[in-house]
Amino acid sequence: MPVSKGGHAALPLGERRQVTAIFVDLVGFSSLAARADAEDLQTWLDDFYRRTQQIVAAAGGEVTEFLGDGIVAIFGLGHADEFQALRAIEAAARIVAAPMPGVAGSDPVALRGGIATGEVAIRPVPPLVARQSLPRLTGLVTTLAQRLQAAAAPGEVLVCARTAALCRDRRLTPRKGLHLKGFEGEYEAYSVELSATPHALRVGRTFVGRQAERACLRNLDRPCLVTGEAGIGKSALVNSVIETAPSHVIFAADALKRSESQHPFRQWLRSRMGSESSDFALLCGTFPNLVPDDQLALALTLDLPQGQALVARFAQLALRQRIEDAIAHTVLMAVPAGGVLVFEDLHWFDRASLDTLRRVLELNGDQRGILLTSRDPESAAEFLQDRQIMHLELAPLAASDARKFMELAGGAGLDGAEQNRLIRHAGGVPLFLEQLLIHRLDHPGSDALPATLEDLLTARIDAAGPARGLLMQAAIIGRGFSLRLLKALAAPAADCPEMLERASAMGIVEHLGDDGWRFVHALLHQASYRQMLRATREGLHARVADLLQGECADLPGNSPALRASHRDRARQFLPAAQDYIAAGRAAMLQGAFTDAEAHLRSALRMCHQGAAGPGADLLEMSAQTALGSVLMQMQGYAAAPVREAFDAVLNLARGAAGMPASAAAALFGSYSHAIIAGDRPRADQLCTFLETGAQAERGPLRETYLLAAHTAANCGHFYSGEFPAQFRRMEQIRAIYDVRRHAPMIVDFGMDCFAAAQMFEVPARVICGEGHRLDALMAETDAHQRALNIPVMQPYALVWGAVPLFHAGRSDEALQRLERGIVIAREQGQAFWQVIARCWQHVIDPTQSADAEGCADFARTIATLETIGALIGIPYFKMHLAMALARGGDTAAAEILAEQAVSDGNRSRLWCWQSETLRLRAMLQRQAQQQDEALLTLHQAYSLSQEQGAILWQVRAALDLIDLGSPANLLTSALAALPPGADIPELRRAELSP
Repeated sequence: MPVSKGGHAALPLGERRQVTAIFVDLVGFSSLAARADAEDLQTWLDDFYRRTQQIVAAAGGEVTEFLGDGIVAIFGLGHADEFQALRAIEAAARIVAAPMPGVAGSDPVALRGGIATGEVAIRPVPPLVARQSLPRLTGLVTTLAQRLQAAAAPGEVLVCARTAALCRDRRLTPRKGLHLKGFEGEYEAYSVELSATPHALRVGRTFVGRQAERACLRNLDRPCLVTGEAGIGKSALVNSVIETAPSHVIFAADALKRSESQHPFRQWLRSRMGSESSDFALLCGTFPNLVPDDQLALALTLDLPQGQALVARFAQLALRQRIEDAIAHTVLMAVPAGGVLVFEDLHWFDRASLDTLRRVLELNGDQRGILLTSRDPESAAEFLQDRQIMHLELAPLAASDARKFMELAGGAGLDGAEQNRLIRHAGGVPLFLEQLLIHRLDHPGSDALPATLEDLLTARIDAAGPARGLLMQAAIIGRGFSLRLLKALAAPAADCPEMLERASAMGIVEHLGDDGWRFVHALLHQASYRQMLRATREGLHARVADLLQGECADLPGNSPALRASHRDRARQFLPAAQDYIAAGRAAMLQGAFTDAEAHLRSALRMCHQGAAGPGADLLEMSAQTALGSVLMQMQGYAAAPVREAFDAVLNLARGAAGMPASAAAALFGSYSHAIIAGDRPRADQLCTFLETGAQAERGPLRETYLLAAHTAANCGHFYSGEFPAQFRRMEQIRAIYDVRRHAPMIVDFGMDCFAAAQMFEVPARVICGEGHRLDALMAETDAHQRALNIPVMQPYALVWGAVPLFHAGRSDEALQRLERGIVIAREQGQAFWQVIARCWQHVIDPTQSADAEGCADFARTIATLETIGALIGIPYFKMHLAMALARGGDTAAAEILAEQAVSDGNRSRLWCWQSETLRLRAMLQRQAQQQDEALLTLHQAYSLSQEQGAILWQVRAALDLIDLGSPANLLTSALAALPPGADIPELRRAELSP
């Protein structure tokens, strides 16, 4: 691509434009040419070409090809011609209807024509190729016109449906049963009535007077959704209502920013702060009456670093609620009771913004008026479900209202007939009527009217002259755009402000203050955007994304979601995937799970569209891992989409030649899901990939990769009951880990490696008979949590820390720690740890399930874990529930549940508690007088615990075997394995054994 003087890649020449093509053919030309003298034929053709060219030129078109037996003409080629379709039909009708004498006095010749309208790419031919050649067209429109011509009867002109739709002042007759070469099925076409004169347009929709609508909105007792097509006057109606309100605030959405979570509210917050650069001090000064947590939530919404303090304190669901509440409080404080809140273009609101809007409605009650607008009522259907919201659909403007509008807009000087003509042509759409009036006043000598609003607005952009190119570049940024970003994009142009002022004077854009500008209407933005060739648009989107990543990175509103949107449109697939992943993670941290899912699925779409290779695979792994994490929050661990996401990670890892360090976080995340879901085979495979990748890594991230691999293996060894191997891993982790260097891993891996590994070490040491080390290890756990200072990890440390206290016989301390963990988990919105803690409460304190109600609560809590797919530990919990049922006398239910617990545990091969589960099963068998079965089960428990080095379980099994009459040598063997200084509660019972 050539480079401009400004140093940027020059954009491709040409543009996209809607044109109308005519193809006119001489019927029977071959037979005529065979009979005629060559010189006479040439003279006759010259006359035909000259006459047709004059007709086409007079109508505003250009003949682009002279064929042997016809011509091709294009309307709207050099500039947007808002009534090009109607002019094309009139020109074709004149050509075909005019008598065409034969050559040298022979019989008259009939003509036929075809007309089609469509979008084409116009690329000027390089001057060195043909200095005088006309622009080149690429598109189907001329082919379609030729096919219609071939299907027409002599003396007939056929037009396509798109052309017909643009020509409401021309009589057209549907042509049935038409089949065109290259077009499937019956083709919709219309025959032009050549002798017909234009007829008046009939408005076919019932209208509602705007006075009545305004009165309705002023007396609302509930929120109201105003809907209607683009240009129908939704904003104008709302503005007429809020003019009389004591106060109001407008929240407007932008189509190009709809992927950015909370974007209408972010934009409003920045405008309230009144500064190009946002900082926390300015935010607090702007909203001083908010409580500190609400200020931090706004900081997080605006991507200020101070907001990260909430990420460390609250789980994602709770964080989302905090953000919604903070924005809602801020909005409602900005407008006192009696004021009006306006939410424009609901169809472009992102899901997080809709959720926040829902919270605004809940907190507002009936204190303020709330007006919503959308061109698409279906887009708001889900949002409006089960809500008391009035729906007001705007009909076309009544003729009487339209006439008053014209008079106020400067059309009072037009006579009544001309006013009526404009009103009829606008079809009751106020914006169309306004633009028609402007066109009419600017072209007082022209009787023709633009065919459609889109064509008219395109002509408005064309009329901006030198500012036209700048407007198209501004349209790339969005309906709202930053002058600073536009200057950088348009460099080296130095007259951006002057050209924008010119466009502002023409009513195309408006200045919002400071650096902000906006297209006056979304349709003007679309008209500017659509005029560019796709290649031009892609180049500009790529340039905007680069600027947002580079010199304009500090612009307010810049975000990964915005950059991803531009890179997506630029077809920069893998860079777009990276930004979408970053946007998904940011949305997930704020609890905006629906938006996060959308971003991550967009990332996967980019990966699949991009070039295949290791880079795409790694990005897909990251996207699938993040998607799995999001879906876990939305649907639970066991949901099929969650499993599919993590299975995709495993399949990608299997197919890769090697896993670089950049894949470690994705593999670790997938491993965490597998182990919590109780899926040991998948967890083992992922752990192997981590191990292999870590050993092969030789770069600067080797330590990170090794820590991730060791942490995953440590976790797997614990849950599998492979305690000696776990302790070896722990020593390797201790040798590598440094809190200053490695604590930041929590951002990518979701946890601190040392904290996770050390919390598994404590219960494992107690299970292996090292209870004397418990206090020191617990002190280390708590000291490390203080060093990390990540509040969101506190429930994990507190709840999990209760487990070794219980195994060491210190149940009261364990319950106190559980209670603290539950309180903090509830404050932070961490439902998972609340459920886990409740299970352990039932295990540690049997009185919690001493009656039927308690057993039912225990069963519901276990069922909750099963529902979300967190299956690790379920067999152990079920066995304790079976013991509770037996104590309550429901031995039949206890028997069934106990068998299920043992079976599930055996099948899972996650055996950290399996020996104890078996021992408790034997106790139930003894109560049922099944002594032989109990003896066999206890021997299984003893053998398994001995193999694992789980001395605590081994001692317990040996003591129970002695109670059944087994010799004491098993207990002696178990006690001999205890380390020096060991202190376990079972020693006192052992001393009493024979």
